[in-house]
Amino acid sequence: MGEKTDLRKKRTRRLLRSALLELVDERGLERVTVSELTEKAEINRGTFYLHYRDVPDLMDQIKEEVFVGLTGVMSHLNPYDMIRYAEKDQIYPVSLNVLNYFAEHADFFRVILGPNGDARFPMRIREFMTERMYNQAFMKIVGERDPGFPKEYLIAFMTSANIGMLTHWIRSGMSLPVEELALLLTRIMYRGPLAVSRIIE
Repeated sequence: MGEKTDLRKKRTRRLLRSALLELVDERGLERVTVSELTEKAEINRGTFYLHYRDVPDLMDQIKEEVFVGLTGVMSHLNPYDMIRYAEKDQIYPVSLNVLNYFAEHADFFRVILGPNGDARFPMRIREFMTERMYNQAFMKIVGERDPGFPKEYLIAFMTSANIGMLTHWIRSGMSLPVEELALLLTRIMYRGPLAVSRIIE
């Protein structure tokens, strides 16, 4: 009995998630009502209220679930390991895992990073990247030395560039294979955009 109940809950959440993302993509979250959401998902309104307070609550839960999963994968990124792979011009396996996570949740990222999405979500990703990865790595690499420029600008550039490339990839239908994008990201991070552009030419 418990297993059947769990399966029903998963099915209900899956249908509501799919319907919500479609509606948000069309008109934005603030214009989506519970009535049209449940109608589109073919779910009873009472069933909806068993799980969620309102439409924003559903979206918040979806965002939190995706964010926790993403940061769990991203927490394994190590700039030192990335450098070692970049020196050999090879794909960094952890970055491949991150891109695969984006691909698995492409429906969500396409909407949340789109014009009717939520600009705060990529900001949360940037903040995580800054606090847990680049900031710590920069301090370890530079130490007490003066790098000759404000570190926060370099970190802002790297985090923004990564988010920008991922957004373009998702919004353009992920036309590049995951492996090609992973190698491109590694090259750009290691060599810089101008050096990579000469390679492409």
